[in-house]
Amino acid sequence: MNELLPTAGPDCDPSCPICKAPRSPLFALTPDRLFGIAAGTFRLYRCASCGCIFQSPFPDPDTLASWYPRPYWWTESRGSGLAGFLGRLERGYRQFVVMDHVRLLERYASGAGRTLLDVGCSSGTFLHLARRRGFIPHGIDVSPRAVEVARKQYDLPVRQGDVASDAWEGRTFDFVTMFHVLEHLPDPCAALTRAKTMLKPGGSLILQVPNVSSCQARIFGARWFGLDVPRHLINFTPQGLRHLLGRAGLSCRIVRRFSLRDNPASLASSLVPALDPIGRKGRGTNTPAAVEGALELCYFGLFLLALPPALLESSIGRGGTIWVHAQLHPASG
Repeated sequence: MNELLPTAGPDCDPSCPICKAPRSPLFALTPDRLFGIAAGTFRLYRCASCGCIFQSPFPDPDTLASWYPRPYWWTESRGSGLAGFLGRLERGYRQFVVMDHVRLLERYASGAGRTLLDVGCSSGTFLHLARRRGFIPHGIDVSPRAVEVARKQYDLPVRQGDVASDAWEGRTFDFVTMFHVLEHLPDPCAALTRAKTMLKPGGSLILQVPNVSSCQARIFGARWFGLDVPRHLINFTPQGLRHLLGRAGLSCRIVRRFSLRDNPASLASSLVPALDPIGRKGRGTNTPAAVEGALELCYFGLFLLALPPALLESSIGRGGTIWVHAQLHPASG
């Protein structure tokens, strides 16, 4: 693939897809750093008004789908010996950090119903842990492989489709969650508008996206892991996300909160991208179990080193992710 060029031409920078401000300046030209499966370099622009960073032009759906490797999500590794031991360690670690998401869900569940739809549920770890805490889980994911894994691994009611599909047509839920979904979508406003129709009266939409206003994003620039070029089409600031939710008819509150799963991991993977576990799996390298174990231990050590600065940036409101609790505007249907 050749370098992607801006839709408006070399002498006219594109408008922001979030706040519609004209003439966003070029932010960076950058390749696919994580997997290396998308050839060429990609143009990122930063809106001078809301600060969101976006790719232009957006790829067509088939091209975008081709930029995701098959193992884009975590699956439980089973087996014996060293490989089985490493798989069990990875499972324990992942469940430990994903419980952080479940605790946020419980924060808003007091006195409310507990039906839950997770959009972009991947292999189902979050839904599995939420079910253990009394939630009634449902999931949706565009990947048939992810749906298969979630059903087989955890026996979850998960269906294939995106947020705009009719996979759960006619059903409404007390909670709809979208963790790291919006940044992958060419029309996040339409996705939010659709998501709110799946909420029961008084229901909650809980979102999480990378924060391009974070300290780590500012430090690493175009090399920040949270940008995940070219799979992230739009990367948000708190200001831009508030604007988007308002356009979709949702009242929102930005939650100043640390993400144990994502904030230190994003910092660690920005420091040493070659160690990132998903990146290693996505690149398809056939590594002996002993070497893989050493790499996992190195990454975990890096994760622990990244924990204090990630906590610090979150304490001053500049953490690596944005959490949002959103509900319908009073006048919305």
